[in-house]
Amino acid sequence: MKSSMAITVLLLSSLTGWAQNGQTGKARATIGLSGPELLHVGATYRIANASQIGLSAGAGPGMGTIWPALSIEHRLYLGENSERTNQKVWFFRQGTTFFPSASSGQQFTLTLTAGKDIPFKNAKNGLTLDAGVFYLPHSEESSVILVRSLNLWPALRFELYFVL
Repeated sequence: MKSSMAITVLLLSSLTGWAQNGQTGKARATIGLSGPELLHVGATYRIANASQIGLSAGAGPGMGTIWPALSIEHRLYLGENSERTNQKVWFFRQGTTFFPSASSGQQFTLTLTAGKDIPFKNAKNGLTLDAGVFYLPHSEESSVILVRSLNLWPALRFELYFVL
């Protein structure tokens, strides 16, 4: 657990460093609420107009415990550029979340969502909304699951982003 958090801090520091090298606007700090990432904070880096990578660390309540989570993601941006931001705003997100406290069969999820970046008045900051599904192995018994035979759960995310 300590090594996972150390790796996350190191990677987030690297993203902050990129932002300070004259590429302001490409690196963002994020804070959000979602499934499966839980309540999370992180950073993203826009590699190109159509591609972004991100890392986050999260936590959520469990039965008398706190569930830590580490996530990585990639976004593929689609469509035309927004006139306001000169960047694509619609995206398809692929990601994985690691739950260190979970049983060995349920430590990783795979997430597929689609969504949109919605800029605020200052177009460098805004809100991200996306929805889709995530795969959680060995979860057939849950009453909330969407497709039992495939172990698919609903994925929904609200996230604020700010330029670093």
